[in-house]
Amino acid sequence: MKYKILPYAVVPLLMVTTSTIIYLAINESWSFEITSYFIFLFSSAYVLIFEQVLPLKPDWKARKSDFWPELKHFLLSTTLFDALGKAAALALVLYIQDSFFTAASIWEKIPFILSFLIALLIGELLPYFYHRLSHTGKRNSILSMFLWKVHSIHHLPESMNWFKTNWIHPINIFLNTVLKITPLLMLGFNDRIIFAVSVTHVVIAYISHANIQTKTGFLDYIVITPRVHHFHHSQKLEEAGNFGNIIPFWDIVFGTYYNRKGKVEQVGVIKEYLSYPKDKDYVQQMSFPFRNMFKDCCRASVAN
Repeated sequence: MKYKILPYAVVPLLMVTTSTIIYLAINESWSFEITSYFIFLFSSAYVLIFEQVLPLKPDWKARKSDFWPELKHFLLSTTLFDALGKAAALALVLYIQDSFFTAASIWEKIPFILSFLIALLIGELLPYFYHRLSHTGKRNSILSMFLWKVHSIHHLPESMNWFKTNWIHPINIFLNTVLKITPLLMLGFNDRIIFAVSVTHVVIAYISHANIQTKTGFLDYIVITPRVHHFHHSQKLEEAGNFGNIIPFWDIVFGTYYNRKGKVEQVGVIKEYLSYPKDKDYVQQMSFPFRNMFKDCCRASVAN
């Protein structure tokens, strides 16, 4: 009874708190880099605490036996490769902008919140299609199978919690960043907007993978909530839609949005289609997209 209100408050409270920090950082001219690190640490601690206080599924809790695989993904995939991938992606985007495109920004003339919402919609469009294409797993298509094998590392875990957010291939990180940030820079959005969009992405990524009991109602149609994203990881193909990273807008527009009462039953990959790497073998996971490319292409008809 003492936790009765918490499922309704978990997601809104995190969103309000981090939005306030973003607002203060922009208006008080705080360092965007330091603020980004602080929000990362805060949202991580927030999710980890509520996963203990209000778990959705007890068997999804982090286990001691998974400590080293989780640590490798956190230190290498998130801390090292994520930083390098985003740095490389940003350098590429800035080169393209400086060399081939001159943006005439109109965003200073409209309210910040409107610019931010427009940037969210634009920044989510290409990653939505990339994410959706990564789940196609078409027979006899090397590109389609390669994209799925890259993305499948994120879907290998058979549980959802804070640690599983970090299970992502560096190529996946690089492409997500390029496809999200390129249109925003090309269209002349300033550093404040890009900072707000990027930080919001991090916060939503961690809460949407969380093993937390939430009741989100209409928020399921505004942002990617744990309920919405858990279905994306479902082993039932009819449930595995919801390709948006921050907002479900493009899923609703293009008919890939999925939601229902109750919680997802089983998450992970359908293992009979491909010989996936073991959960605890980080090196195999990183090399998986490049192994047996032609063989996997010809024998697999669906990825997930």
